[in-house]
Amino acid sequence: MADVVAQPTAREPREQGAPRPAVTTPAVQPVGRWRGMLHHWYARPRAFIVGVLLIYFAARLFSAVVLTIVVTWQQDVTWITPEEHGYFRMTVLWDAFWYRQIVEDGYPAQMPLDPGSGRLWQNPWAFYPLFPYLTKFFMQLTGGGFAVVGSTLSLLVGAGAAVLIAILLRDRVGPRVAVAGVTLWSTFMAAPVLQVAYTESIATFLLCGVLYFLTRQRWLAAGGVALLTGIARPIALPLGFVGVVCVFFRWRARHERPVSAGEWLRMFTALVCCGLSGLMWPVIAWLGTGVATAYTDTMAAWRAVPRIQPFQPWWNLFQWLSNWLVGGGPVLAALMLAGVVLLTFGLVLGPWARALGPELRAWSFGYALYLFASLDPSTSIYRYMIMQFPIAVILLGRGWGGPRPIPGVDPPEVGGSTVAERYDRRLWWVLGIGVVLNLLLQWWWINVIWHFTPPSDYPP
Repeated sequence: MADVVAQPTAREPREQGAPRPAVTTPAVQPVGRWRGMLHHWYARPRAFIVGVLLIYFAARLFSAVVLTIVVTWQQDVTWITPEEHGYFRMTVLWDAFWYRQIVEDGYPAQMPLDPGSGRLWQNPWAFYPLFPYLTKFFMQLTGGGFAVVGSTLSLLVGAGAAVLIAILLRDRVGPRVAVAGVTLWSTFMAAPVLQVAYTESIATFLLCGVLYFLTRQRWLAAGGVALLTGIARPIALPLGFVGVVCVFFRWRARHERPVSAGEWLRMFTALVCCGLSGLMWPVIAWLGTGVATAYTDTMAAWRAVPRIQPFQPWWNLFQWLSNWLVGGGPVLAALMLAGVVLLTFGLVLGPWARALGPELRAWSFGYALYLFASLDPSTSIYRYMIMQFPIAVILLGRGWGGPRPIPGVDPPEVGGSTVAERYDRRLWWVLGIGVVLNLLLQWWWINVIWHFTPPSDYPP
């Protein structure tokens, strides 16, 4: 028997005076409608980029307002010239002095020594040349002053860094959490450094460029950008570590996707470029001064002890804290240091970070290890954390599960079902709380750390 298909019937005439039949329409759930709109917004590539830029510039506007308020009680210091007023007075403090000196006078041909003690003075060789020379180029092109050009350059390159961060996170945890992560990063307490005459914007932009090409296994492009970091920021060691991790995972996938001789050569070239990027500036400083240790000696001039001691300053700090807090000894200091180390590395090594994928996890681990090895613990650590952007995903609680596979790079089975891909209004609550805390801490950072009170203050 053939199936009976119901056919539409003609509308029967309604008797005069009869009540009009009730028309039932499907209920529209406001939450469902907004979910669909948000998902559609994130899924559109152009809208995604525009949204990220709007978030970034809104965060920078807030920072600009706070900087403009705080400048009203910023005293005149030698770093500020009479031509700089208002907001721009706050963009040339601290290390911006050295970048201005490089723009105006270049690098010294002789290492400056104290005539009495013979100790090396702090000098421009500690600062990499890409940012000041780009600033000088645009100053000559536009006729603008150092404060305007340097801070604007940082602001715009920081916008490019925000876009690359969003793309890197979107690849692994989806567009919704990528936007949330960029929001947390853009409002971070030390994020105002992205709009002053500092190098953080360029360094973060180049870092993300290297990570972007490594995640897509474009080895030669990654190596080329890594070489640029060699004149922008001393991050070659953690970048080299990321490169080794990426090569290892490519080797491990050789059965599914065989590695050709040409690709082996490209991978080797990328690793060599990462190594060369770490040697470029020390060699240039050597050639510029005739002193083989010019760069390392200059870096040591900024330390409490005028020599580089890997890891030792952190141990000294916790010994001092142990004695100051409870009069404890080395055992308590060791326990406190171990707690900080476990917390720092546990953030990126635990299952709550799996969704980031091996490349971003390797960066966060390698960069943290590099900071422990090379940094004197100080208030500058807040600024250095700008490049730890993957941790935003972990703090949002969206790093569980496997990473999304990158089309054309990862086999589909590599990916997993991540928390990041499931709608959860708790994400927005956590993000809102995080942003409020960030903005409050940002006021503190500008007012207490960035604002300079002569004759000395805590460095940003």
